[in-house]
Amino acid sequence: MVQNFLRVRLGRVVINGKANSEHLFDLCKKEKPPCIAVGWGEIDLSKNLDEIKREYLQEYKEPLERKELSEVKKWIAMNKGDGVIAMKSPGTICAVGEIISKKRYWKVDEKFRLILVGGRPYTEKKPYGEVLFFNRIDVKWITTPDKCVKVRSLCLSEPLENKLLLPQAIIKITANDFDLIQEAIESYVPTEGESPPKYNRTYDNYGKSGR
Repeated sequence: MVQNFLRVRLGRVVINGKANSEHLFDLCKKEKPPCIAVGWGEIDLSKNLDEIKREYLQEYKEPLERKELSEVKKWIAMNKGDGVIAMKSPGTICAVGEIISKKRYWKVDEKFRLILVGGRPYTEKKPYGEVLFFNRIDVKWITTPDKCVKVRSLCLSEPLENKLLLPQAIIKITANDFDLIQEAIESYVPTEGESPPKYNRTYDNYGKSGR
């Protein structure tokens, strides 16, 4: 089986009316074993794509297509042994890990029922909505999950930085990129008064996040 490498962006969660990008990752980190979680919790993404499409249509009264379809396909293609980079906003890598289980759907876990910026039913006037993070996959962390680093502090190439900062929930990266990011995190040492970001923040549209 071919090993895939992906970056999964966790949502900007709102707790008690305040944005809190730490909360979802903390929940995932404390699970036994630790996991990553994505939204669309009304839909069981551990099923095959045809079943997911039927459930999506029934739940949302519209077909699963475009960006959502692409991201769901990437999630259901994730397998044991794949590499994964977990990110939270704004532009921060939480940890690099390896998938150690099949995908699972844990509907009874209410602590993963969260309020998310851009979550359904999102509107411009009401930017928050409830998202159910019941779709999980277990991981083994390669880097310590307590060492979170902003992408722009890692001195990566501009194309790789911009790729990591894309607003999609899940993107594919190459094995070489995965290794570069892992090495950069493991060798990263924060310095006093770090210089400002080298590049303009081209892709950091975190207000309207994916699922």
